Amino acid sequence: MFKKSLFLFCLLFLMLFSTCLAQAQQTQPLKVAIMPVVTDVSGQKNVKTQLYSALKQQMHIPLNDTLQAVEYIDAETVYIAMQKSNFTNEQNLDTLKRTADLLNADVIVGYSVPNMFQRYFHMASHLEGSPVINSYISLKLWAYYRPLDKTVKMSTTRSYLDTLSTFGTLPSLANDASYYLNKKADLKSLLKQSIQIQKGDVQ
Repeated sequence: MFKKSLFLFCLLFLMLFSTCLAQAQQTQPLKVAIMPVVTDVSGQKNVKTQLYSALKQQMHIPLNDTLQAVEYIDAETVYIAMQKSNFTNEQNLDTLKRTADLLNADVIVGYSVPNMFQRYFHMASHLEGSPVINSYISLKLWAYYRPLDKTVKMSTTRSYLDTLSTFGTLPSLANDASYYLNKKADLKSLLKQSIQIQKGDVQ
């Protein structure tokens, strides 16, 4: 009886020790910074918010509250680091890396918008003077994945000049442009690969 109890005690101790060891060896979550939209264009707050939200959704990891795979750096801290690195529309990938270094971030992503506008007017030659909408956006995607040693700098433009339509509004153009860049860069796949490297789970 004593031997059986001792065996069970030792077994329980080993299980607890293994659990504690595994927790101690658990890797830190991947630190991800999402930059606020960089632009010199005044107004268009709804478009800037839309672009930022789309990027947050793209970088979202399901069940992260449970998995703790990613730690998202708060927006204010990211903004302060961008000010220190002087990240603007005119900066380059070195500035992006510098911003990531200031944040000690493993991943940093963001949009810059060199230009965007939406105007309404009438054209005498266009369908008997019916209202016309002229919209335009130029969008850049910036990303740096430290675990993969990979940088991304892509750009695209969208424009519309025709009769009034929801398809021609600036928010619609921004949504189409951001979807295109996100898909082309494959941001979510790069994020998952970075998480695997962080965990040491690489084939």
